[in-house]
Amino acid sequence: MTKIIFLDIDGVLALPKQFHTNKEKLWKRDRHAYGLGVPYMFDEKCVIAFNRFLLMNADVSIVLSSDWRKHFSLDTCELIFKINGVAKFPIAFTPQLSPAVPDESLESIRVREIKEWLITNPFAIWCAVDDMDLSELGDKFAQTDYRMGFGQYGFIEKMEYALYPKYC
Repeated sequence: MTKIIFLDIDGVLALPKQFHTNKEKLWKRDRHAYGLGVPYMFDEKCVIAFNRFLLMNADVSIVLSSDWRKHFSLDTCELIFKINGVAKFPIAFTPQLSPAVPDESLESIRVREIKEWLITNPFAIWCAVDDMDLSELGDKFAQTDYRMGFGQYGFIEKMEYALYPKYC
């Protein structure tokens, strides 16, 4: 049975040290990044840890909940994941919803987007990974520390608990 991970990128695979990358230097160094308009690369340690998780959980598929889905197509995201060395790429995006009420928080909107995707695509086994607080999703949510992302100590175990809470 396929499992779904709703994945954020900033604070999960890309960290603050990448955010301050000089785009022009990156683009001179990496013609693929230039061609795709990638603002910065993913953190290597986070990618290694994420790939380790993906290898241990071969039946996991990625649905991108990150704001990157607002700037890149699914095909472009596939290429971005490949040039960053990620073992799998997103199969879909969550919908982009407008605030339901004035001043609705980004966290609340992201939770609604994930829930909306699940209504259309029901999956029994799923979790969300984000550096924002999506605790409204309960034990299906694994929060990263934005400074360490997926590379933080013990995060793979945290992910496995979010995917398989009954078995941990």
